[in-house]
Amino acid sequence: MVQEQNRTPKDREHIEPHDDLGYETVSGIKMGHAKVPKFLKATYIILAGWAVYYGITATTVNDRTDAVGPIEVTAEAGKEIFNASCAGCHAITNQRLVGPGLAGVYERLGDEELNNVLHNGRPQRGMPALPSLNLSEDQIKAVRLYLITLK
Repeated sequence: MVQEQNRTPKDREHIEPHDDLGYETVSGIKMGHAKVPKFLKATYIILAGWAVYYGITATTVNDRTDAVGPIEVTAEAGKEIFNASCAGCHAITNQRLVGPGLAGVYERLGDEELNNVLHNGRPQRGMPALPSLNLSEDQIKAVRLYLITLK
């Protein structure tokens, strides 16, 4: 036991001699240059091929207008579009949500102003224009017909 206490730290740890070729010292630490495993190389090549294929063959999809197709311009269709696009901010009663309640909106605004609001929104009050919500002209006409029925 006395003999172990007299050992120097260098004696306690065993360091294998090695050739310093191929090592780089970074912050006093010798770093070796490891090779990239073959399976990672294969993965990178497959991903790169997929990315090129996807970039060439991908097409854009507009879920609201392409998936629905042409609609019949009716108040019933307008009600469905209203519920999907407008009901989050507007009630069909006089109750105010984020935006004003829309009961009697046609009598309040009139034909020209209602069309203006539907097509241009009210950006100063935070209301987007319906075309910016990806609604087609037929869908906007259907919403207008539905709004006219609200008394």
